Amino acid sequence: MAPAAHPARRLSGTMVVLGWTGTIVVDADRMRAALNAVLSARGLPSLGEAEFAARFRLPMARVFADLGMVGEEAATAEAEWSDELGRTRAHLREGVAEVLVDLAAAGCWLGVVSSASAAAIRYDQRTLQVPAVFHSITPSVADRYETLVRLRPQRAEALFVGDTTDEMRSASAAGYAAVGVACDGDAAEALRCAGATAVIEDLAGLAVLIDQVAVA
Repeated sequence: MAPAAHPARRLSGTMVVLGWTGTIVVDADRMRAALNAVLSARGLPSLGEAEFAARFRLPMARVFADLGMVGEEAATAEAEWSDELGRTRAHLREGVAEVLVDLAAAGCWLGVVSSASAAAIRYDQRTLQVPAVFHSITPSVADRYETLVRLRPQRAEALFVGDTTDEMRSASAAGYAAVGVACDGDAAEALRCAGATAVIEDLAGLAVLIDQVAVA
């Protein structure tokens, strides 16, 4: 019988990559406010909560394209949105700090892949006191699939944790076990249909899932 792994390093063969916006940092209100600021500057009507929820997806250039902006105008609007996002404050998802510290202590390789700008992520890290446990943070990602494929060789077992259907599709295609985060039943079902192997309501359930992957 092989000796049991030391508890402090039991996940040394596992990598977990997380999205930032909506996964580590909960900021739907902040994102909508930033979007509406960009729209207002162009004389366009603001979006209410329901319309924002229906339209929102990353990268934001796609949202702006749907709103009638194309090419350079969409790219400029996306840059302005990122700047606005970096000037406002969100909050950490409940329990995320404790989970990240525990995973790091267990030897897990931790990374972030996000379309959020480096400035927005640094601002969140500083103001929300996100634990400094990440081996890699990749901001301003346009092609999530390509980035995840590049990171995949870091460990034998790989999970991606996110809250959007695009993230689930990209992670599954790149060879990760995709884990969705959703509190709403319809949102959870959409994540499963997009490739999520599991959906959790909060990150407190993540450690149990990772342990199951590591033991399997």
